[in-house]
Amino acid sequence: MEDITDAYESAYTIMLNLNKTWVQKQGDFFVESPIILFASIIWYLKIYQNGKFCTFPHAIEFLNRRYEDIFPILTSYPELENYLSPFMDAWLGGAAEQLMGQIASAKIPLSRMISPQLYWVMSDSEFTLDINNPEEPKILCVGNNPDRQNIYGAALGLYNSRIVKLINKKGMLKSSVIIDELPTIYFKGLDNLIATARSNKVAVCLGFQDFSQLVRDYGDKEAKVVMNTVGNIFSGQVVGETAKTLSERFGKVLQKRQSISINRQDVSTSINTQMDALIPPSKISGLTQGMFVGSVSDNFNERIEQKIFHCEIVVDAEKVKREESAYKKIPVITNFTDEDGNDRMKETVQANYRRIKEEVKQIVQEELERIKNDPVLCKLLPDNETV
Repeated sequence: MEDITDAYESAYTIMLNLNKTWVQKQGDFFVESPIILFASIIWYLKIYQNGKFCTFPHAIEFLNRRYEDIFPILTSYPELENYLSPFMDAWLGGAAEQLMGQIASAKIPLSRMISPQLYWVMSDSEFTLDINNPEEPKILCVGNNPDRQNIYGAALGLYNSRIVKLINKKGMLKSSVIIDELPTIYFKGLDNLIATARSNKVAVCLGFQDFSQLVRDYGDKEAKVVMNTVGNIFSGQVVGETAKTLSERFGKVLQKRQSISINRQDVSTSINTQMDALIPPSKISGLTQGMFVGSVSDNFNERIEQKIFHCEIVVDAEKVKREESAYKKIPVITNFTDEDGNDRMKETVQANYRRIKEEVKQIVQEELERIKNDPVLCKLLPDNETV
């Protein structure tokens, strides 16, 4: 992170992933308040000891300390003073119920992410997220857990938003962002990524079951932007509004129609032309497995005459089998087995969980001591309380 706005975007992404209904309530008081508070905590951990403790688990633990401790510490830094002025006004003005409501709006959703396993994954840094860095390219593959979709989706959304900001730059290697089951996470900046990534040699591939999922989880406006800015579409069998939308996107074609009228005396034939859907919704709704419809975009130097297609994708089973047989095992990054061959994963993860809690407790104690001993900052402590 280079600026407090980066902290805000991280907090924004986390909160909206944990509360999908907030996507359509952006700007509301009890939506912005927890985002601002959590963003302040993230940025505080970034500037405290050069970001030594700036991790998501540390931010959650800091948020869950007493607000009488949190606000004096945060407001002792000029960078955060204005950010927290609404909270300080409520606190000093005696609006305790309002303040508790604001804080609870942040604590309650984030408390769902308090997990030793999640703390382990999101604490120490094993690698950087600039996957298309020419000096250190890498492939990052992450997956969600259907049983904990809402919880892990928030963490994945945070990683995705950071990755996009890091890779969507000039001078980087060609790269690709491939997301399956997109509606399971809220991806902030997705519309901007689609619009600008091509010029930075970043290919974006999004997979989901139906447009209605996108509308439900991203809101009508943002979903329409995503649907209308993508250049290439590949679709299997879909029904309802999605089939109609795709049919309209593929356009119409001038088709001849012949009608024959037969009566007792003669037979008459008439031929007329009419604009009909190139691929009607009924055909999209009845596609069999392996059959796809879609459209592709081209470049100035690479013209594509047949942009709309309706075809069967043939999979070379033998080639796939040969490729799978050559797969290598994923290397073990962290080995939890001790010298005696015992699995110590649970103990190690729990120890990391306790360490983070103790570190935050120590940070709060040291910061309150610093404020207490400063003749100017000591006024921030309620009634000059002792530490």
